[in-house]
Amino acid sequence: MKPKITVIAPVYNVEEYLEKSVSSILKQTLKDIEVILVDDGSSDASGAIIDDFAAKDNRIIGLHQVNAGAAAARNTGIKRAQGKYLYFLDPDDWLEKTMLQKMYEFAEEHQLQLSIAGFVNEYYEKGKAFSVKNVMPRRIFTTQNDFRLHAHEYLNNTFLAVPWNKLYKTSYLKNHHLEFPQVKWDDLHFNMEVIRNIERVGVLDIAEYHFFRSRPGSETTKVFNEKLFANRIQQFKHILAVYDDWKISDKAILMYVYNYYALRMIQLTQEIADNNMHISQKKSYVKKVLADSLTQSAFKKGKSNKGLIGLFMIPYRLRMAKTVLAIGKVISFVKAHFSVLFYRARIHVQKSKE
Repeated sequence: MKPKITVIAPVYNVEEYLEKSVSSILKQTLKDIEVILVDDGSSDASGAIIDDFAAKDNRIIGLHQVNAGAAAARNTGIKRAQGKYLYFLDPDDWLEKTMLQKMYEFAEEHQLQLSIAGFVNEYYEKGKAFSVKNVMPRRIFTTQNDFRLHAHEYLNNTFLAVPWNKLYKTSYLKNHHLEFPQVKWDDLHFNMEVIRNIERVGVLDIAEYHFFRSRPGSETTKVFNEKLFANRIQQFKHILAVYDDWKISDKAILMYVYNYYALRMIQLTQEIADNNMHISQKKSYVKKVLADSLTQSAFKKGKSNKGLIGLFMIPYRLRMAKTVLAIGKVISFVKAHFSVLFYRARIHVQKSKE
């Protein structure tokens, strides 16, 4: 008998969190599972911890490979998976014990190819731990067109981007030869390909996955990654290609799609403002971002061009580099000194509708 669910986790140097994460899988009320832990060339004790778990529980398969990244590790797991459904775990996060049971029963009841659940963001900022829950109403989509007309509602709030809040029908992934690509933000690229031809999708109104957004000992880098802008362009062009393939022309839907990119450009310019570059370099980078045609399309077509938020966006549409940098510094200040308020407000902005 094949297991009901195969859990796949790419593991790389997470010895401090791995035991709690894997234990949360083994304690699931749904017992008929296999767990594939792929050690992606860890240099710490992660590989030994995997072997120890595998020796104690025959549901666990421990694999070891040369470091190739999370995408390659997940693909290794997909090739070995025997379960009817696939679930991808990040090995520094954890699940409440009923999550897989609820997702499996939900997928079976409605014969879903893809099930999506909520989650809890876990933060540790300035010596203070706090959580922010992110959950959407229960919903069932039974046709391609039905889901395509509503997919944008899940784009900007992390629901579509990540793999760890989803249960995938294994046969669907394998029949469509779907794997994680070797690109930046491979999880969103992967999920966009998953939904390209999807028919039956369900959203479950639970939040039993705990995602470490920031943890004790972590520090925010002040070094700007010059490839970030190009990676964002690549990512958004992929999103637009899927919507073009779907022949979606509704302006109200595309408004949400372009808003996704607008908010990423705000995040990008905030990171530019908050790094250690000389001010002249910052201005140069921001001018490049603001002059790009996709950026301008996003701020003109996105839903953020209306209401009070729209006033905030005017400097971006008018390419006012100095003002945009000042806004970035303000955002960084609020994020650093009022973390709880900042992250809860961000969830609200991502979910808000005009």
